[in-house]
Amino acid sequence: MRTLCLYYTRTNTTKAVMERIAELLGADTAEYTDGKERSGVLGYIGACFASFGRKLPGITVKGNPDFSTYDRVVIGMPIWAEGPCVVGKALVSRYGASFPGEVFFVITQMGKADYTKKVKALDELLGRPSAGHVFIRTKDNDYIKDAEAFAAGMTK
Repeated sequence: MRTLCLYYTRTNTTKAVMERIAELLGADTAEYTDGKERSGVLGYIGACFASFGRKLPGITVKGNPDFSTYDRVVIGMPIWAEGPCVVGKALVSRYGASFPGEVFFVITQMGKADYTKKVKALDELLGRPSAGHVFIRTKDNDYIKDAEAFAAGMTK
């Protein structure tokens, strides 16, 4: 099954998670971005403010992959201000209709909250139910091990 792992990362944590998943699935990877610098404390504050805006930013997927050549897409994104990051929502809103049948969400988060209702909102942006999702806690946790467990479940 040909798989594309897409990710947005502010701190490189989601990137590490998605690269490990891609490695285990033999998948291609591509980073998506809105082109804004969000590193450090000021970047964090800007990310929080962006989460409350109503307008979704423009999105670029590096390398311009042809989504139609894949059987499934795994989309990684962090939680910002108690919801999936605005950059991830923009990706799903803009490209959701062109993604193949199977779409999975990998949500990285520092806390322990259950964001299942927020994933349902991503499904609405996608225009159909996603094939699955996982929440990977990154603070005080072996998040790479959790990424490996998720990938192992996808290969069964």
